[in-house]
Amino acid sequence: MGNKLNKDEKTIGPHDDRSGRFAIYYAPTPFSALHSLGSTWLGRDSATGKIIEQPSISGITSERLSELTKSARHYGFHATLKAPFQLKHGTTLTLLKQTLRQVFGDASPFHINLDVLRLGKLFALMLSKPNPKIQSLAEIVVREIDAFREPITKEELAIRRSKGLTPSQDENLINWGYPYVFSEFRFHITLTGKIQLSKEQAIIYDAIKRHFSEFLNKRIKIEYICLFRQTNREAPFLLVDQFKLGLK
Repeated sequence: MGNKLNKDEKTIGPHDDRSGRFAIYYAPTPFSALHSLGSTWLGRDSATGKIIEQPSISGITSERLSELTKSARHYGFHATLKAPFQLKHGTTLTLLKQTLRQVFGDASPFHINLDVLRLGKLFALMLSKPNPKIQSLAEIVVREIDAFREPITKEELAIRRSKGLTPSQDENLINWGYPYVFSEFRFHITLTGKIQLSKEQAIIYDAIKRHFSEFLNKRIKIEYICLFRQTNREAPFLLVDQFKLGLK
C-alpha cells in the first residue's frame, strides 16, 4: 500500500472533479536530503507546498534565479514517467491508486546515477549512463495508466505541434497524449528554463554542480514512485501519494 500523505481523498478534491490533472513522477521521498536540495534549488517544496529561499549565486540575482526556475518550480522537483493528464470520465482516484499499487508492487527497487547535463538550452539532472530499468518502468507506467487518461484535446494537440515534433513524437502524442515516451523518453529532472547566454549558462551550471555535488555520479536508489496533482492549470503540482516498488 502507498504511504498516504493525506488523511483522506477529500483533501485533494472529489473524485468527479475533472478540472485537476494528475501525473506519475519519480521524486525523492519527502524529508530526504535529495528532496531538500531539489526543493531549495527550485524554491518550493512539492510535498508541503511551502515556498523556500533559493541559494545565493554569485553573478545571478535572486530575481533572475527565480525567473530561470519558474517553470520547473511549478511542476516540482521530479522526473516524469507519465505526463500530466485529466482523469477519464468513469474512472476514479481510488481506482487509479489501486492500479498504481499493483504496477509498482510488481516492480523491484533499483539504482541510477545522475549528473548535470544540458537538455537543449536548459539544465537537468540526467542519467550519467543508460539504465534499462528506469526505461522499462517508464514504458510500463505509460501503457498501464493510459486507460485513466482523458483523450488529448484539439487545442492541446495544436499547442504541442506548434513546438515542432518528429513523426514519431507526433504519433506518440496522438496515441499516448505525450510526445516523449518509449524510444523518445529521456529520464530528466528539470532544474531551469531555457538559458540563452553562454556566460549565464556557465554560472548556473557551476552552481548546480556545487548544489547537488553530494548526489552526482553516486548510486541513488529508486524505491518509491509518486502521484502528483494540480487542482487547475495555474496551480502548482503537489505530492498526493507515494508507492513503494516491490510492495504488494
